[in-house]
Amino acid sequence: MHFLLKRAIKERFGSLNKLQIRAFEEVSSGRSVLIVAPTGSGKTEAAVLPVFNAILEEGLKPISVLYIAPLKALNRDLLDRLIWWGEKLNLDVEVRHGDTSAYRKSKQVKKPPHMLIITPETLGVILTMKSLRKALSNVRFVIVDEIVELVDNKRGIQLSLALERLAEIADFQRIGLSATVGNEEEIKAWLKADIVVKPPIAKRYKVKVLFPQPDEKDFELSRELSIPLDVATRLRVLWKIIERYERGLIFTNTRQFAEILAHRLKAWGKPVEVHHGSLSKEARIQAERALKEGKVKALVCTSSMELGIDIGEVDVVVQYMSPRQVNRLVQRIGRSKHRVGEISEGYIITTNMEDYLESLIIAKRALEGKLEAVRPYENALDVLAHFIVGLLIEHKKLPREVPFEIAKRAYSYRNLSWDEYGAVLNMLNDARLVGYDEESGLLYLRRGAYQYYYENLSTIPDEISYRVFDVKTGKIVGRLDEKFVMDLEEGMEFIMHGRSWIILGIDEESRLLKVRESKSLESAVPSWEGEMIPVPFEVAIEVGKLKRDLLFDFVSAKRVISNVDFDEKELEFVRILLEKQKPLGTDRDIGIESIPKALVIHADFGNQVNESIGRFLMAFLTAKYGKVFAMKAQAHAIVLHTPFQLNPNEVKNYLLQDHRVLEFVIARELRGSTAYRWRMLNVAKRMGALRREAKIRKVERLFEGTVIEKETLNELFHDKLDIKQAETVLKALKEGKIRIKVNLGREPSPLATLNLTVGGEFLVSGELEKDEILILFKERLLNTEVALVCTNCGWRGTTRVSRLKNRVKDLQCPKCSSLMIAVAHPIDAELFISALKKFKRGEKLEKEEESAYRRLIKASDLVKAYGFDGILALASYGVGPDTAARLLSQYRGEALLVALLEAERRYIRTRRFWKE
Repeated sequence: MHFLLKRAIKERFGSLNKLQIRAFEEVSSGRSVLIVAPTGSGKTEAAVLPVFNAILEEGLKPISVLYIAPLKALNRDLLDRLIWWGEKLNLDVEVRHGDTSAYRKSKQVKKPPHMLIITPETLGVILTMKSLRKALSNVRFVIVDEIVELVDNKRGIQLSLALERLAEIADFQRIGLSATVGNEEEIKAWLKADIVVKPPIAKRYKVKVLFPQPDEKDFELSRELSIPLDVATRLRVLWKIIERYERGLIFTNTRQFAEILAHRLKAWGKPVEVHHGSLSKEARIQAERALKEGKVKALVCTSSMELGIDIGEVDVVVQYMSPRQVNRLVQRIGRSKHRVGEISEGYIITTNMEDYLESLIIAKRALEGKLEAVRPYENALDVLAHFIVGLLIEHKKLPREVPFEIAKRAYSYRNLSWDEYGAVLNMLNDARLVGYDEESGLLYLRRGAYQYYYENLSTIPDEISYRVFDVKTGKIVGRLDEKFVMDLEEGMEFIMHGRSWIILGIDEESRLLKVRESKSLESAVPSWEGEMIPVPFEVAIEVGKLKRDLLFDFVSAKRVISNVDFDEKELEFVRILLEKQKPLGTDRDIGIESIPKALVIHADFGNQVNESIGRFLMAFLTAKYGKVFAMKAQAHAIVLHTPFQLNPNEVKNYLLQDHRVLEFVIARELRGSTAYRWRMLNVAKRMGALRREAKIRKVERLFEGTVIEKETLNELFHDKLDIKQAETVLKALKEGKIRIKVNLGREPSPLATLNLTVGGEFLVSGELEKDEILILFKERLLNTEVALVCTNCGWRGTTRVSRLKNRVKDLQCPKCSSLMIAVAHPIDAELFISALKKFKRGEKLEKEEESAYRRLIKASDLVKAYGFDGILALASYGVGPDTAARLLSQYRGEALLVALLEAERRYIRTRRFWKE
């Protein structure tokens, strides 16, 4: 070891720990290494110290090492530490990312540093720079920080290809840093490492799961803070824990809830600060300093505090509501007493029965070391397109097979077929980005390739926001991300700034949501729900088993979770609640519960499996009834909001369909969704088929049957669904290994109530059609002016729909007394009158006239047969006599209004292909 490094180690640590010594040995021997260890175990130094030693001992030329980290991991503490080592060792350490000044970047080109700290996207930029190419050929080490943050998404897949591009010009060792993870061998293969290095002693944890019940003190706190009694109880228990320790962290699952919880604690006079990624850098530094200096007892935070930010010693971690994943719990609890050999202490405060059972299972699995596997993203065809163009920018011309061979070296593309590669090349050729010379067999760049490449350096979609406009006050009340808006429709409610809003209209052209305040917090979708972490299948199915054990063998149930600290009285309380629940989902049962306006499937399969099964059901229901349902998949239930009460046996029959059709049916069902359109738009831009600023409404029609469609489905299947596990569930249902229980009732069961309204504190799900929006819709129909036409003599008049309500039975022509009166659009009325005159004279009708004639004859039949319902249907925007006839034959009353509203929306969505 070089004497400068020995001296710096003594100053910083005294000596290296066992993990750092082992990593030093492996890296120094020339191996590529994956270092897997919990927060606070000295991973960063384990990676960089042997690298710094090699630079000093061998006199390596700059740039000797690239340190690659997701932006999230590039926190101040990391940078300060690396720069400290650089200063002590007389080595240049520089940072380069999007916010680095032009002056600094220019300096790095003229005098490259020994270590360059970059983001994955920056590597894509510097690989194309002639001025840095010589320095990059010197790279001997590449360190990838927070590797699990990258493996399962397109940022990571882009990085894996960029590393293969770098390998074309440099020979380097790979060093990966990862928190503990369930599939470390696969992560090792992804990185192309030779060995996994871990601490010799496994980290130890102590976890207590609480389901607090109110006592007398809580009534006073509830009144004092104007909060519900159960919330007051949880605050009391939470603060009682914090007071027993010197310094604590309180984790929540979302940023907005961190704000709400911190606000409640401050209102109670407790010394806390809030810390999350949306706060300014100054606010975060201030909060960290306040905790470190003892000015506050705790920080209320989100995943922003999972990383190694220096906040001094933390004695305890409290997780508010289920952490939803084992990896997440281990990361968070690992922040307390994180020195080697210390036992990290954590508490989970839960808010309802399912939250409690889920937390018990997650704590149990954490203590058993059963962490979730991170699923690597595979064969991203849009990222492959960008890679091909990047290679050609570097090399100008290449044989056709070379990009294919280089891509296949990356773990994520090991299964890439020549046909898929060819389809991507064809798309790039059609987009005029890459050409192929058949004579020479070479690929070459075309005009526009450079602009496309630099516009698409990031695989993270541009987040466009919509302004939220309150029609009552005439003011903008906030903004929502496009990703969230894509799942909203007129009539839905959402929560923003702690208030509930009902959507009256979505103006996509102006990116404006017209809303007015609604008083119903319970029926609204929180605007941050997209942030919620999905609960894995393995956790959810074990929750189902615990439910079954609690009911049939309480002693066995206690034994299952014996490694977790819990209160037996609270477990007994949940057992009593479960006894009242019918139907109940377990690991061996699905319960289908149908009530007026909703159907709840109690299914313990986790978010992604339930999303898959829910989409499968929606395909069958939509085919039969039209788009009148809203589906929400949760970890332990699938919730359908319905305009009428569904027969649960009908839904049961759909669940017993052949599991082999699942992927095909879901792919077809997804094609009509807003999520599909949004993702396709981004995939098309990343493949160069659309410019970044393009605004196309019916994008799915444009790219049907192309590689863009294939990649869009690939993305959705990877990020949102678990087709494989859902197929296993459907197969088990068909074979009778999982039973289906059905229940038709008037009132929801306790767990149905929980999943339909508020799950825990703010996890809420919204109805598609609200009574309020239906009233507004009906009012609008009643005020619509329509043309009345006598299909016998051609008399024509106009009136408001509301005036016909009490006259419909006596409606007749004032001229010839005919009862065949049609309600029509003014243009149709004119065409009909012209057609009728020609018809009576025996003249041939124009095509448009003939069509209008048929429409009005049918419209008069509908008014005669269905009365005022027929008039409402014909007055709806974009609903012609054919659609009206179909809906009138299926629906009555409120269900008809719901169907008409959906038909209007469908017409508005499909009337134009291109945005003007």
